[in-house]
Amino acid sequence: MVSTLASLLILGILIIVHEAGHFLVARWSGVRVLRFSIGFGPRLATWTRGHTEYAVSAIPFGGYVKMAGEQRAEHAQEPWEYLSKPIATRARIVFAGPFVNYLCAILTLWLVFVIGYPEALPVVGKLVPDMPAVEAGLASGDRVQAIDGKPVKTWQEMTDIIYASSGKPLAFSVTREGSPMTLTITPTSHTTKDVLGREKTIGQVGIYNAGDVEIFRVGPLEGLRRMIKLHNEFIITTLLGLWFLMTGQLSLTESATGPIGIVLMIKEGVQLGLPMLLYRVGLFNLCLAIFNLLPIPILDGGHLFFLGIERLRRRPVSLNVQERSAQVSFVLLMALILVICVNDLKRFGLIDRVMGVFGQ
Repeated sequence: MVSTLASLLILGILIIVHEAGHFLVARWSGVRVLRFSIGFGPRLATWTRGHTEYAVSAIPFGGYVKMAGEQRAEHAQEPWEYLSKPIATRARIVFAGPFVNYLCAILTLWLVFVIGYPEALPVVGKLVPDMPAVEAGLASGDRVQAIDGKPVKTWQEMTDIIYASSGKPLAFSVTREGSPMTLTITPTSHTTKDVLGREKTIGQVGIYNAGDVEIFRVGPLEGLRRMIKLHNEFIITTLLGLWFLMTGQLSLTESATGPIGIVLMIKEGVQLGLPMLLYRVGLFNLCLAIFNLLPIPILDGGHLFFLGIERLRRRPVSLNVQERSAQVSFVLLMALILVICVNDLKRFGLIDRVMGVFGQ
């Protein structure tokens, strides 16, 4: 229960961070903020400070900042209104939300590498019968020290070499009960799918890790290098995933996670400790930044898209077009979130749990 409440609190903080970006840049730009809401729908609690009403609303999956003169029907030509500001200023206000999520992502991911992160060690656990590892004489409890003379410190480093060496004999330097030995193992070819559903051929030797874990730490500069590498890989994978979703090459039910899944994964991160929690919070911040910059009318990317058109045409897109596109995208987005939430309930076994309770 405590971890569930903690995960909801952390999700709320992610929303606050995003909306705080809009809020602060709007205030710095001289725009009055009329409401800062965490959540949507009916307001559960409100308080007012200066010109701003702060609210906690009933639907917790999101939030918004309402600025003075944000809609043309409300625009009274006052200098503190959003629409009275130049296009560049309005674009900065809109972009600030995703940008703050991005900054939080790179900070938390960097911290993961600096304060210490858990890595599975290359210690052999269960072996698969009739696979190369068994045939070569590898045994449960063996610690792999190097492959073809290249030292391996983690299970991931070892599997990367194995995956890339299908059909190639590899010299495994292992330690068994304190005694060193060398075994030659040739990975067999297996066809599998990556996270984007694409088929690929990898090498396998038929071993599982023993579950031994060690905390690894790196210096600030090495942490920065690793953060940039992880950050770039994640952005490329996310954008490719979105493209494959739009082109039908990737199933929505297999790849997308919604608010329920995010809460459950943050909850698991809370239970696994600070490094894993920071890692997942960092990736979710990066997801929020990327998703909010998509050119969908009700998202920040949609507002930036309309501002770009306004800059090119030297006049704003008609109010009717903006309203209709926002209404259509809102309905489609809510339908998408509903489908993903139902899929999350199935994927994480929540429906089965509820049915089990009522079945008793």
